[in-house]
Amino acid sequence: MEKSQHSQLSKSSKPLNILYLHQYFATLSSSTSVRSFIFSQKLVEYGHHVTVITTDAFMKKEEPYKVENGVKYYQIAGVNILAVESNYSNFLNKRKRISEFLRFMRQAEEIGKKLTNIDLIFATSTPLTIGIPAMRLSKKLKAPFIFEVRDLWPEAPIQMGYIRSKIVQNFLRYVEKRIYKKAAHVICLSPGMAKGVHECGIPTKKTSVIPNLADLELFTEANINQTLKQELISKWDLKGEFVVSHIGAMGEANGLQYLLDAAEILQKCDINNIKFLIVGNGKTKPHLEAVSKQKGLKNVIFSDMITKRDVPTYVDLANITITSFLPKPILATNSPNKFFDALAAGKPIIVNSNGWTKDIVEKHEIGYYVDYKYPQQLADRLVKLMGEKEQLQSLQSKIKEIAYTEFSAETAAKNLLAIIEQTAAEGGKKG
Repeated sequence: MEKSQHSQLSKSSKPLNILYLHQYFATLSSSTSVRSFIFSQKLVEYGHHVTVITTDAFMKKEEPYKVENGVKYYQIAGVNILAVESNYSNFLNKRKRISEFLRFMRQAEEIGKKLTNIDLIFATSTPLTIGIPAMRLSKKLKAPFIFEVRDLWPEAPIQMGYIRSKIVQNFLRYVEKRIYKKAAHVICLSPGMAKGVHECGIPTKKTSVIPNLADLELFTEANINQTLKQELISKWDLKGEFVVSHIGAMGEANGLQYLLDAAEILQKCDINNIKFLIVGNGKTKPHLEAVSKQKGLKNVIFSDMITKRDVPTYVDLANITITSFLPKPILATNSPNKFFDALAAGKPIIVNSNGWTKDIVEKHEIGYYVDYKYPQQLADRLVKLMGEKEQLQSLQSKIKEIAYTEFSAETAAKNLLAIIEQTAAEGGKKG
């Protein structure tokens, strides 16, 4: 059942001045997560004042009202946004990424220390380095800070093989523990992430789990562009086809070769009416496109990055969605945007990660688990589902109800508000 989340929010008695640190803050004109944008909007609706310090990496389509000393100033939905210039992209090599992290770390501190009357700092990763200006500004501005863990750093890049030096690994683990210790509270996006924080010696009373958001305000029938949808169906010859979609990042962690392997199995079996729609961008995309072309996969469609506003239309093309990750233990703790977008859209979900997303789809019977190591499992599952389009479509109201009751932006924002107001009232006691 689709329910509106536009109910009037009760305003807090004492407005707080909140400094929100997020290196990759994004609005609906971008192609990435808008969790911070939704949270900052909700906090403003609750009566608080929010100032965001970020980069313009995902703000390129927004118009600043002024540019001063290399900082772009925006006022969007009542949120003050200060963005420094950034050349970040998914295609940057490791050295350039690290350079971007360190540069923003310094810039965020320089901008933040000029602000006055800040009551609380909310810093969200990744990268982990965002916690360093949060700690320093907390001391400078005499304001407690809350740290939000979106991925377990440095464990994620270590397991992915990006950080091989033991010296660097140990240093980053020290920084991680120090950030958690200095934070007044730590918010995690999944139970697995919370477990990782607890294993760093942080007590459970100092942590909370606020999962990623199912944005039911975005995924409505009204936000499906029917003209665009028909154009895409015609362009890619999708009429009557069984469509499985993956919309989002195409990084190494996503392991999208798995989809190509399943597509190749189906094509060799002369099963041609199952189509894989892979939408987005990332470091592995050129390689994936090259492999698909080399193998002549006619059942795989690649599309460029789209804005968040267009995601409801593209998701609506699918009979089922897939959330894919490499079989690394750390990736099983993820709280992926595409998974929660599918929930908000009321679409069934296939997952290939043996983690908490598997638990969700199996507990509620709204999707399926397939083993990443065996693409044949995905091919077999899709062949079976091909004749069950109506059954899959009938799950929409059930899935949306789960999104509303367990993962709505409204619920998440209220939980965040309670933590922020309590932390501010206690003055940041670490506990």
